[in-house]
Amino acid sequence: MTTGSSGWPRAALVLVCGVFAATQIGKLPPAIPALREAFGASLVQMGWIASIFNLIAACGGLATGLVADRLGRRTLLKAGIAFLGCGALLGLIADGLPMLFISRVIEGFGFVCIVVAAPVLVREAVAPGSQRLALGIWSAYTAAGMTLMLAIAPWSLPALGWQGGWWIGVAGAAVLLLVIWRRFPGAGTRAAVDGKGASLLRGLHVHTPWCLAATFGLYTFQWMAFMVWMPTYLLEQGMSLAEVSGAVALMIVVNAPGNIAGGWLLQRGTPLAMLVLVSTATLSTAGFAVFALMPPAGAVIGLGTLLSFFGGILPGSIYAAVPAVAARHQNLGAVNGLVVQASNIGTLAGPPCAAALASGSGWHGVAPLFVVAGLGCAMLGFAGSRDAGLHKASDCTEK
Repeated sequence: MTTGSSGWPRAALVLVCGVFAATQIGKLPPAIPALREAFGASLVQMGWIASIFNLIAACGGLATGLVADRLGRRTLLKAGIAFLGCGALLGLIADGLPMLFISRVIEGFGFVCIVVAAPVLVREAVAPGSQRLALGIWSAYTAAGMTLMLAIAPWSLPALGWQGGWWIGVAGAAVLLLVIWRRFPGAGTRAAVDGKGASLLRGLHVHTPWCLAATFGLYTFQWMAFMVWMPTYLLEQGMSLAEVSGAVALMIVVNAPGNIAGGWLLQRGTPLAMLVLVSTATLSTAGFAVFALMPPAGAVIGLGTLLSFFGGILPGSIYAAVPAVAARHQNLGAVNGLVVQASNIGTLAGPPCAAALASGSGWHGVAPLFVVAGLGCAMLGFAGSRDAGLHKASDCTEK
């Protein structure tokens, strides 16, 4: 494999694949009004079409990781890009909601293939001394891809209609598949397994990867509960739609430098437990303050920005720590798949839980969600980092 400075372009190419996959999530929300008009869809129907990506990842992340360990990560990355392109093409020719839904299912399989395989390829591309930083950068793919689509939507929707995001999916997949096929030939490394794959599962019998995956899931539970309902909350505070859009975009985009900071700090020797505790404490305190105190809109935006930036340290540091967790059993794909699955379970569960609390007790009722989830996140993250041997600065170098 290529490592060192010559490996960074390969790592950057894999990151582009992740950002591209995230754009295929982000293309839907701006297009929802046009899609409803074109297909006569209800909000509930569009909600299912929007959430299918996360549902597939929430159900199949671990299984996809096991496939990656058996078949090779390069094979899975190529398959993921091909699935995204084929799904986007089917969406372009869809003549009704059922075909559009099927196209999103195919795209969802492509998304989970990419996000499970890519971190391993990023790690393989760069030198050992840069791997944690590279994985921290990788963890910013979601914020980067969704922000990119928010930036593109104002000109793509008037020019191309709702199909604009789908044309980007087809063209982007075609280009990336050609480049990836050349830059990453073959299947890539596979984990050494017996005929039944028992050695891959054996590494999941210990609770360390489950603790770290659950920590990630509780993070996304809180972050998504906050971000999904923040536009509604700020509109009720009297802000205009343009002001709300700008404020929420700011909150989302600062998550990316937080992700990078997590990997960089772990690379520099900061204990994982400390990163988890600082990130969780800030995220949960800011979220609680917004809904419990209901301060003026300016303070809400400031707290939301702090929540997203410092909260972003957690996924960046966990992605960077996963290789050390998987090293004993050489099951990096499976552990990464578990993390992906848990994060998407949190993404699915957070917004409806917050909605249920707000419906019963108003916005004040959402505040305890951040206390309970924050305590769970801190305890599980601390336990997982200690069990992983990453609770001291001296342990943050991969063996």
